[in-house]
Amino acid sequence: MERAGDRRLTRRRLLELSAASVAASGVLPGAWALGRPAAARWPWGRLGARDAVRVDRSQFMSARQLLDWHRQLDAVGLRATGSAAHERYVDALHERLERAGVGHLHFESVPHRRWLADKWSLRVADRPVSTASYIPYSGATPAQGVAGPLVEVDPSATLAAGSLKGKVALFSLPLTSLTYGTFGALAYKSYDPRALLEPDGVYARSWLAISTLIPMLDNLVRAQAAGCICVLDLPADAAHGAYYPYDGTLRPVPGVFVDRATGAQLRSAAATGAQARLTLRAETRRVHTRNLIGLIPGAGDELVILHSHTDGPNAIEDNGPNAIVAMSQYLARLPRRALPRTVMVLLTTGHFAGGLGVEAFVERHRKDSLRRTAAALTLEHLGAREWNPQGNRSRLTGQLETGTFFAPESSALVDASYAALRASRDDPSSVLRPFVPAAGSPDGNGWPAEGTQLWTMGAIPTANYITGPTYLLNWGIPTIDKLDVAQMRAEAIAFTEMLLRLSRQPRAKLRTLDLRAGS
Repeated sequence: MERAGDRRLTRRRLLELSAASVAASGVLPGAWALGRPAAARWPWGRLGARDAVRVDRSQFMSARQLLDWHRQLDAVGLRATGSAAHERYVDALHERLERAGVGHLHFESVPHRRWLADKWSLRVADRPVSTASYIPYSGATPAQGVAGPLVEVDPSATLAAGSLKGKVALFSLPLTSLTYGTFGALAYKSYDPRALLEPDGVYARSWLAISTLIPMLDNLVRAQAAGCICVLDLPADAAHGAYYPYDGTLRPVPGVFVDRATGAQLRSAAATGAQARLTLRAETRRVHTRNLIGLIPGAGDELVILHSHTDGPNAIEDNGPNAIVAMSQYLARLPRRALPRTVMVLLTTGHFAGGLGVEAFVERHRKDSLRRTAAALTLEHLGAREWNPQGNRSRLTGQLETGTFFAPESSALVDASYAALRASRDDPSSVLRPFVPAAGSPDGNGWPAEGTQLWTMGAIPTANYITGPTYLLNWGIPTIDKLDVAQMRAEAIAFTEMLLRLSRQPRAKLRTLDLRAGS
């Protein structure tokens, strides 16, 4: 249910709200977040105009506070779109942003067909089989489950309609591997002082195969499989809690994931015609989830958007909102005249339901606030450490996960993105071109991250920072060991300076696509 009235941000309304916004010096620092006192003291010193050019690090949110928020988010675990855990986190972010001095905080309702699973199991040859997770949005079974002969299939081949009726399909999802040379072909610039991005170096991720998994699952629906088991080419610790695909499309073939070793056992069982019984208890309900929006008034009524999403399977995916609270607490204490543009804080729902929250925002505000928006900065997965499978277990490598900025072919955006990567010493990292075909976007392409719809649907010049660790789409795993909190803070400071730089750039320059290939 929506908690506050929906109000469109017209120019007149923006000016009214800006005048009435709470000044940071007048905000009483409340102590509660997710039901318990904050662990760290917030900085509240006065800031001047020069602090809008170079961030005063002593006046930025502490690493201790960022770490405490991360621990809390780790304890929450999966924030499936529209779930109680997700909506409580949105409420906590509202409280934090209010304390930070962000004005006109309000929710906007987004309809959603929510799918939640709470119990699943697998038995083969009447013996229990350990599963890694369930396949999201994969329907549900009766209480007694579904049963049938276990059949190994190649769903990449065209399966005849009804050919798997009454059977439980077993199929494999191989790792998708790319070379860093592939990324290099898309790069405007790379920050790689230790030459870690070797062209022949391999970037292998199970979740990169989402674009393969979706047609596989659709194939099984057409074949009317009673259920399915997807074998991930991963050790148990890396397969645990796999949460993909997350396009929000319900498919009536209940399914589970298993790891590499379990998959080998199931292939042997399938060869003997063993019977399988799969149970998946899940509920589908129409609900309203929420976008959270606020304003930090600037000298003018043009906007820059500071954006991330609030749902996700673990605390790295996504800690962008926590970084944005820290950034907002700094920005709200700057003199209003030092902010050439008003900052809109936008925390969207539904990233794990096909991006429905950001799409709803763009459609709703296409004719009002988006017309006054000069640029957007979307932030996801900050401070991630590399954790890669090595044999039968995964280990931290001692390196940061490779950082990536996606940006349209605007030199103003690319230069600002690269400067932020260098300032934060995000080693290694790159600024990449959009490469996902999107016919409606100004340059015909988008990218695979939360900010893409601001560009492809809203034509807003957007820089989108992400990392893509192996564990990005896993729930039920600890991530406190996978966070470099000092790096997260350094990135948040650099991204604050980047936002201030974008706020000073002429709108026409931000929108000029002057880096087109061949130009």
